[in-house]
Amino acid sequence: MRKKKVKPATVVSYVILTIFALIVLVPFIWFVSTSFDYVKSYSLRFPPRLIPKEFSTFNYKMAFSNVPMLSYLKNTVIIVALSAVLNVITSTLAKGKFPGKKIVLVFILSNMMVPFESKLLPIYSIIRNMGLNNNALGVVLPAVLTNAMYIFFVKTYCDGLPDDLYEAGKVDGAGILTIYGKIYFPLLTPIIATIVVLDAINVWNDLLWPMIVLTKQSSYTVQIGLQMYNSGASGTTHAGTALALSVISIIPLSIIYIFCQKYIVQSIAFSGMKQ
Repeated sequence: MRKKKVKPATVVSYVILTIFALIVLVPFIWFVSTSFDYVKSYSLRFPPRLIPKEFSTFNYKMAFSNVPMLSYLKNTVIIVALSAVLNVITSTLAKGKFPGKKIVLVFILSNMMVPFESKLLPIYSIIRNMGLNNNALGVVLPAVLTNAMYIFFVKTYCDGLPDDLYEAGKVDGAGILTIYGKIYFPLLTPIIATIVVLDAINVWNDLLWPMIVLTKQSSYTVQIGLQMYNSGASGTTHAGTALALSVISIIPLSIIYIFCQKYIVQSIAFSGMKQ
């Protein structure tokens, strides 16, 4: 067997990539390991250490005893699930032809050029008049009705699907909903998984709009709860507890990404293929 020669450029590229990977991973490893380190003071130890000197779950016990984190997680999961379902339903209707489709698409996509902050006041007035304050729908509806990015993703993805599938379904006597649910919807699984992951990240990390709409502590999301604790709204802030709360807050997102990662890779690979 002849050994392949490794080019110097390849070695250099791998070294550079390894350095960048360490730059990203080391703070995360410190972040997780410190949350299991027994922190006696209200501030973190300096200089920091990657391995806990005294492994303990004290910070997590403090987190669950001082902050209603389970309630915040439940509220956030409900909002994320509702947002993902509505966004999938509205965005996957992009396949099809009708008069004026291009004009409607341009009108929808033009909404992406308008910053959300400039629309915040009128949207809040509408939500308040609808009585959706402290309600999951009040958090979800504005993003679903004004977010055109997912429609653009699905439209681009659907352009690669053959129109013959629609004609075949019509010949077999299938209706529009049957064609949508049994033919096109299963083919959209990779892009749907991508939408779910992106939407989950956006909604889970959103702070501005939920903080405006949700004013009762019982309806707070994870990000509002973290902000309130870190700002000292519940009293003095313990650094170890804050780290533990942050670790707890990223676990659901990590689970979603792990289960949907292969579909995201499929959608990226499919977008580079030509029929």
